Amino acid sequence: MEGSLFVVATPIGNLEDITLRALKVLKEADIIVCEDTRKTANLLRYYNIPKKPLLSYYKGAEKERLPRIIALLKEGKKVALCSEAGTPLISDPGALLVRRAHEEGIKVEPVPGPSALTAALQASGIDAGNGFIFLGFLPRKKKDFKEVLKYFHLELPVVVFISPHRFNKEVSALYEELGERRCFLAREITKLHEELTFSSLSILKERENIKGEITLIILPEEKRR
Repeated sequence: MEGSLFVVATPIGNLEDITLRALKVLKEADIIVCEDTRKTANLLRYYNIPKKPLLSYYKGAEKERLPRIIALLKEGKKVALCSEAGTPLISDPGALLVRRAHEEGIKVEPVPGPSALTAALQASGIDAGNGFIFLGFLPRKKKDFKEVLKYFHLELPVVVFISPHRFNKEVSALYEELGERRCFLAREITKLHEELTFSSLSILKERENIKGEITLIILPEEKRR
């Protein structure tokens, strides 16, 4: 009998942001496939979940370790997939594994929970009822960056993830291409130094030594009356 692949959302900061079902799945899993074994091990210790095999599954190792994981699933193992934090596949590894599981007829079960994407939107007060655009991390190549700029000219909020060491460069590039835009900064969501504030690209591009995980929501260009 083939096993099941559980796609498990884990906390993005506060370790108490985890569902009862996620804890149950982690306790019952035969093996946990995770982006960062240290983070996952800390989570298991926090909830006194007995030690079990952890297999690192990070970007760059996905293709190499895919056959082993599929083999375990076909042996009937319960496999839990976790990202470093938040919901797997949302700018994190896992898409290749989940697609292959579907192709092989293996049962895939989502275990919903925390996500920096949804947390930023719910904290912003921005009405996403008419839709929004999520781009993940912006492309580093100039040609690809220019290509995604088209999404910023639609009448929808655009959500991006930004690494702290690239924050000034990317926000400055957005300001140069888009001009002034109102935006919502969600930094270190649910952590000790959480910052949730409305600002603008012109102000944010001047910030120095910004730290932590960053989600930025750029609002549509304001219509001139």
